Amino acid sequence: MLKQPTTTSVPATALGDAEQSQVSGGIAARTRASLREFGNFCASQPMWLATMTLFVLTWTIELYVVQDVTLIYPNETTLRFAFWAPKIRLALDLLFVTCLTLCLRRRWLAVLVILGYFAYLGLLTYFHYFQRPLSMLTIFGNWREGVQLSGFALNLIPLQAAVMLALALACELGALVLSRGASMPRRGGLIAGALVGTAYCGLYLVTLGLDPLDAVQTTRGVGRLGEIRGYMGPWFAEWYYLRDNKVLEQALEYRKVKYDRLAPIEADIPIHKHLVILQAESLDYNVLGYKVDGTIEVTPFLNALRKRSMFYRVTAMHFNGSSDADFAALNAVSGSRHENTYLIPGYPYENTTPQALARVGFETYSFHGNSGEFYSRRGAFEQMGFAGLVFQEELERDYAAKSDRWGVKDADVLAVSAQKMRTAHSPTCHFVITLTTHVPYNQLPASEFQIFPRPRTIVENYLNNMRYLDNCLREYVTALGSGTTIVIYADHPTEEGDSDFSPDRANGREFIPCFIYDSDDDLSKLQKTRKLAAARDGTLNLVDVINYVRHQVERQFNVSNEPSQEHAEPVTR
Repeated sequence: MLKQPTTTSVPATALGDAEQSQVSGGIAARTRASLREFGNFCASQPMWLATMTLFVLTWTIELYVVQDVTLIYPNETTLRFAFWAPKIRLALDLLFVTCLTLCLRRRWLAVLVILGYFAYLGLLTYFHYFQRPLSMLTIFGNWREGVQLSGFALNLIPLQAAVMLALALACELGALVLSRGASMPRRGGLIAGALVGTAYCGLYLVTLGLDPLDAVQTTRGVGRLGEIRGYMGPWFAEWYYLRDNKVLEQALEYRKVKYDRLAPIEADIPIHKHLVILQAESLDYNVLGYKVDGTIEVTPFLNALRKRSMFYRVTAMHFNGSSDADFAALNAVSGSRHENTYLIPGYPYENTTPQALARVGFETYSFHGNSGEFYSRRGAFEQMGFAGLVFQEELERDYAAKSDRWGVKDADVLAVSAQKMRTAHSPTCHFVITLTTHVPYNQLPASEFQIFPRPRTIVENYLNNMRYLDNCLREYVTALGSGTTIVIYADHPTEEGDSDFSPDRANGREFIPCFIYDSDDDLSKLQKTRKLAAARDGTLNLVDVINYVRHQVERQFNVSNEPSQEHAEPVTR
């Protein structure tokens, strides 16, 4: 009888471990072989290595410079953070660009750098105008306004930035073309790219410990959070932490901050039953008194008005767009730092300026030459207590006004306001927003070029626009006649300057002029703060001035809708 051969049984777990060891060893061996092949390729192809190194360095420097220029922030930091944050960001940029270069084919890299050109130009253009980094909430909230402004895109783009970015793009595309003589081993390139990507993720995790992204919910915006990591992280943080009711909650916190520092130190003044609050587009404090070639006054009317008015240089409310200024004037509080407040669902329009005026017998009307949908003003204004709204739609329908691609000209809007104010018998306030002198300052016909008949630069166009605004205001104030109190303020200063004219911006802050003018009395003689630093150093802001004006109206007009004596002696507080 044959003896059956014996077999030795091997535990299944032991066999699995051995097979896994072989597999792991195989993967490691193949990985090492691929990396060795990639290293040999780089050594044997010096032209490819040089051109792709040029590509990576150019793209990294371009990305870093755009971030460095635009990611400004108002927050104070430690000296250590200020020293290391840009260096960490540079390392992240280099790792990010290198990872993409190793993982993507040349044609996709070409597409990315071309798209990057337009993205970088958009970031620089936005910063050039607003002097702050672009927020993701602004992109989502104000894209309609961006589309409307797209017709002026060529006029808004900073030329020097466009040229420098174009040179960088040409260098990047040229490097890709010159590298076509050799093809990188795909497996080795992907593995090298994965290793670089892992280093990028590790360094990014370090930044989260040094500067957590959830701080976007408190005091740190895109610029502060981006200083150490660029744009993508802060944009993600805005989307993640500020969705749902987070933006509303923060906007409500800003309502709790009271700006009422002017009333306690300023004299009381008479207020007429005809009151105008006018927001002058792009009126820069530095243009007042400015003379071209030392002889030609740009704003002769406003210069004269300044001498007879209470006058202040204050900090502008300008966070997301021009709507921030009219929001501040109409609500007497600061708006959201993250998003156009008019777009925030559920925002409470309580104790607004129209409502406060209505309590003492005023009817308030708004006038603006642009569409009521621009910055979503109409819906918000309807909740504020206005007696009537006159936007572009009403001007065209009810007053046969003509519009250009930007809206109804200021001269026509102001003429409608003046006519309606002259026929008003009860206490009436007009809130007027001008439009024509909006950047890029090219909406005037040649017949209105009074300073520079043939403007060659955007600054010359701006100065022509300021003369146009000055002329409009002269005609408007004259047409309003006696018995009128007029408050004039700017939404923000200009963004344009040259060797002769500099806009009133400094260290990320913007300053604007504010006038309080009486058609019958010289208010400059009553102004207690005229020679005080607080009237000109930016300590006060637009809301301080608006609250002062509201106090003066409430002081003078009683709740029975009957105005008290219009020129009563000032009351000492």
